[in-house]
Amino acid sequence: MAATAEKPEKEQQERPLLRTIQGVVASDKGDKTIKVVVNYQTRHPKYGKYLKRRTILHAHDEKNEAKEGDTVQIAECRPLSKTKHHRLLKIVQRAPEKAVQVSAEDVMTGKAPEER
Repeated sequence: MAATAEKPEKEQQERPLLRTIQGVVASDKGDKTIKVVVNYQTRHPKYGKYLKRRTILHAHDEKNEAKEGDTVQIAECRPLSKTKHHRLLKIVQRAPEKAVQVSAEDVMTGKAPEER
């Protein structure tokens, strides 16, 4: 019996979302890697006071599109490296562009960039 069963082409399946987390990009210096700071509050077990905590997660950014200061949404995935266990889903809000600070001395000596 040499019956060949034709397999349908492998359709790209959507990955299941395990846990989505929202945070702010602290660093985008690595290639295809971003560091995301996630702030949260937890209750002290004995005293009941709410404590501010934060954790830093490394996430995979395939297209290097997230920049420092952006608010992003990430999801858990299989381990991609020793510290990377999350992937970038979407950029929720872009960070405003950094303003260039120019000292008065730079303006006087002509080293400051001029607006044209």
